Amino acid sequence: MKNLKKLFFLVLVVLTMAIGSLTAQTTGQAAGEKADKLFQAGKDAIHKKDWNAAVEQWKNFSTLFPQSQWEAEPYYWLAYSLNQAAKEIGSADKQTAMREQAMIKLEMLLKRFKDSNWASDARMLRIEVADNLVKAGKVQYKKYITHGAEAENGSDINVKLVALDALMQMNKDKALPILKKIVKENKDKNIRAKAVFVLSQHDDPSVPPLLGEIARRDQDPYVREQAVFWLGQNGAGLGILLELYSDSLDRKLREKILFAFSQNESELSFRKLLDIAKSDPDLELREKAVFWIGQSDNKQAPQALMEMYKANTDAELKRKIIFSLGQLDGDQGMAFLKEIATGNSVDRLKGEAVFWIGQKGGAANADMLKALYDGNANFTVKEKILFSLSQNDSEAALKHLLAIARAEKNPELKKKAIFWIGQSGTDEAAKFLQQLINQE
Repeated sequence: MKNLKKLFFLVLVVLTMAIGSLTAQTTGQAAGEKADKLFQAGKDAIHKKDWNAAVEQWKNFSTLFPQSQWEAEPYYWLAYSLNQAAKEIGSADKQTAMREQAMIKLEMLLKRFKDSNWASDARMLRIEVADNLVKAGKVQYKKYITHGAEAENGSDINVKLVALDALMQMNKDKALPILKKIVKENKDKNIRAKAVFVLSQHDDPSVPPLLGEIARRDQDPYVREQAVFWLGQNGAGLGILLELYSDSLDRKLREKILFAFSQNESELSFRKLLDIAKSDPDLELREKAVFWIGQSDNKQAPQALMEMYKANTDAELKRKIIFSLGQLDGDQGMAFLKEIATGNSVDRLKGEAVFWIGQKGGAANADMLKALYDGNANFTVKEKILFSLSQNDSEAALKHLLAIARAEKNPELKKKAIFWIGQSGTDEAAKFLQQLINQE
């Protein structure tokens, strides 16, 4: 009997332990599922840019699961969401309070998970938040920007550059020497290019000459090209660009300088583009200059392009000029294209002019194309005109195609007119095609 009691007791103990283990496993599984759901809900709110909802989700997550498998990531997303939500709040006091909360979470992350993959992102976000807090009068947060800018070069060089960008707005005398040192000495071309960008965002008078020096001397073409690009965005950089174009033997860099000229709206930069288009010994650079003139808003552009067209004998350059004339707004460019289409140009160039007239659309250009068709005997040019009329969505264009289809004596041209009428999909076109069928 005693043995039976012992056996019963043992069985009871085993069952109790099994049930306890199963309960713990079930509870753990439920908690894991809840954590997964809360984590995903937080990410979903971020993707939707619903920052207030994101803040609530990540606060709940941090409260319920302070030691989750995701470790640093929830802290980062809570800080990030707080900073984003602050941008959408009208109250300056509330903005500051939310950003200070974000700073607390970032400090917790960097203290507990300093070696995490999220640490670098957290440091960059901390600088952004600190910058906004300093601007709000919380000068005690300036230390994060200063320390970030003065940190030794290393794996967090990107953080350093973000800090330097912020410091340039507070104390450029302190930030500029550090930036200049990075640009001149850092061995990573991508870091040097990022430093060039940071420099370019500030209007200190020492910046354009430094960018010019980088464009001349940096060992990497990409960094040199970035310096040229940002010089083009700086009104004070034009003189340096003019010197660079004259001095440089690097053809690709000269192309970048041409683009930089095109971004500068001054009369001097436009005249330089004209000089290059007219007389540069490199034909391809001349063609690129012609292209950028066509993108210009300068009132002299149409006349300048037409004069170049008449003065040049190179067919390819003429074709580029026609393209640029087609890009210009206003009637003057169209008038020049019509002159080319009806003048003594070779048929290929006439066809190019016709094409760009057709791309402009409108009843007036449709009428111009019809007049060109009636006054031209060349088969190839007439084909181009038919195509251009088909690309013009005005009622006048369809009317002209119908008139050509009815009157054209050349069977091939007549077929092409009928084909393009069929592509219009209008009731008038369908009626005309039905009439043709009935005539058969």
